[in-house]
Amino acid sequence: MTVKTDHGNFNVNPITFKARRELHKLELKAVSATGEINASKFFDVLDWVLNFAFADPESKLGKLDDNAIDSVLMKIYNAYKEPSKKK
Repeated sequence: MTVKTDHGNFNVNPITFKARRELHKLELKAVSATGEINASKFFDVLDWVLNFAFADPESKLGKLDDNAIDSVLMKIYNAYKEPSKKK
């Protein structure tokens, strides 16, 4: 699966149904009952995406600064959350 970002195109592991449910569980932990996002727990979501998407994250993202890495991970996260429309 290829994800296009402002920092280049990245080939990432496609998400499975089971993995998407694991990701959803982490998302729920990152949001309070009032809808506030806990930044620390959302960072756990991004770490999960990082480690799921890449076999060797450092080789793919190591030359980017932290803000750029977060931007790439958010693009991948959004791609994982949008179910495939192909039938």
